[in-house]
Amino acid sequence: MQEVYSTVTDWFKREVSYNSIMMTFTICIKTSTLTKTTHYTGYQQKLFDEIKRLKEVEGYGYKRISYVLYEKGYRSIRTDSILIHNYIYSIYKKGKIREKRINREFKPTVKDILVYISR
Repeated sequence: MQEVYSTVTDWFKREVSYNSIMMTFTICIKTSTLTKTTHYTGYQQKLFDEIKRLKEVEGYGYKRISYVLYEKGYRSIRTDSILIHNYIYSIYKKGKIREKRINREFKPTVKDILVYISR
């Protein structure tokens, strides 16, 4: 006699015992923090943080930021010259790109899933 099931899920509800189940899989994890990511000196990081604060929090333009940094005594790293507005723009732009690169997120992936079942 053939069994009658009310739904498809009833047909799948069976108890089965296994002696062992073994799974193998590969997890791929990408990260941007495996190597040293802080190549800024302390002075460069302090300068970028101050420019970022003045730009994003205070809402100043690059010429105004240049003036404020001049009053605080900040100078360029390589040439020890006054930080003019196009230098400020470059430091801010490249610093934002660097932050984005360092802080990016990657989703882990699982592949090559194999299941071995013995009854």
